[in-house]
Amino acid sequence: MKGLKDVQIESPSLLQKKIFNEVETGSDLVINTTSGEKPELGYLLSLLNSISKSDRRQGTRAIILASDSKRASELDEWVWAIGYHAGIESACLAGDGDTKKDLATLSAGPVIVISTPKRLADILETGRMVFREVEQLIVDQAEQVKEWAPVEVINKRIINRKCQKIFAAAKDSQELREAENKLLEDPKLVTPSEKTESRKTTFTKDVIKKDLTQYYINVPPRSKISILMAHLDENKNDTVVIFAASRRTADRLYKILRKSGRRAVSVHDKVDKKTYDQRFGMFTDGNVQHLIVGELSAADIALEHATKVINYDVPEDVNEYKLRAELVGDGKATKILSLVSKQDRGDIKEICNSLGYAPKELPVPKEVKEKKTNKSSTSGKTSKNGKPKSRGKSPKGKSDSGRSKRSKKKRKEKQTTTEGLPRPTFDQLSGGRQGKKQDDEKSGVVKFFKKLFS
Repeated sequence: MKGLKDVQIESPSLLQKKIFNEVETGSDLVINTTSGEKPELGYLLSLLNSISKSDRRQGTRAIILASDSKRASELDEWVWAIGYHAGIESACLAGDGDTKKDLATLSAGPVIVISTPKRLADILETGRMVFREVEQLIVDQAEQVKEWAPVEVINKRIINRKCQKIFAAAKDSQELREAENKLLEDPKLVTPSEKTESRKTTFTKDVIKKDLTQYYINVPPRSKISILMAHLDENKNDTVVIFAASRRTADRLYKILRKSGRRAVSVHDKVDKKTYDQRFGMFTDGNVQHLIVGELSAADIALEHATKVINYDVPEDVNEYKLRAELVGDGKATKILSLVSKQDRGDIKEICNSLGYAPKELPVPKEVKEKKTNKSSTSGKTSKNGKPKSRGKSPKGKSDSGRSKRSKKKRKEKQTTTEGLPRPTFDQLSGGRQGKKQDDEKSGVVKFFKKLFS
């Protein structure tokens, strides 16, 4: 309360009040800051309030990622000013400081860490550190983040599965949407408007014709690539257009298809016209069987003879889904298939209601089911005496280090092939995570904040 008085904050704006209340629920958030207000008053005040109520002040509780060093310093000063009387301190790791010194600072467990994504990711990679108690990961001015790979590195170092993730951005973009798909779980969109919405696109009635042939497959965990490949194997005569959410995904799918002996080409928004025409011509001339499209609208693809359209990543915009579906309606393709992950299954009914009819569900290919069954049955094998089989030595007592190295190499190659591909999503249509339960305290600082933001 003294800190608020020091910085002359008497009451929050409507948006800041809304942000504070939504942060308190524990749900992942996407905060729209187009109104020009300072969203940090909402999400940082909630964070500082939570820390002030805790008796334990050791261990990092929150990580705030700023777009640049200047912004990181501003947030650090803000935290210091508000948290001074409550004894809340933060560590600002920005610029080109001494890595060893910054690593020592992190090892001391500052309650709040403020840094740029790349700087913190580099430090974590050097020290191989993990965060066990981080409850919030905040990306401030997310629209200005140029590279999201460092943010993904930092996210992997957070072991706490209940960590709340918050993106604050002044504008939307394709890159930001992709990052949300990878890092956020059922996020809520907080806007200056009166209503807080789920981060999803709603289909309108009859936006897609009822006579279109549409299918979907419920994708088990870590089976997306396997299902795609098995489905292609079962339909070897189809000429297929595969839509991916990003050019990175498109390029990786291209490598996987080519490695498996399939004839394929990939195109995306960064391919120059000459290369695009050459690759697209190979598909339209029948020289290749699969066209992989990344970050391009179906409106820009002049399909003439494809027999199937596959949404490897379901489009986030309903109009894009409509354009792909209209490829079927125009007779340019005979089927459209969407790969839907576990997190989207609870919302298939909602989608069907919005469409006015239900797309047909296809079963998981038998090949994928058998592999998962075999893997499950062999993972728990034991020896005759009931103990798990040893993998350390061969039956003759000789070291099996050579075999172990080869196995590790194969596992590493497999991981390199599949990591980084976005999880399937039906526009992040969510089941609604409950989040953290709020305390019933109604006195002191808690009473003040409840009154302030009620």
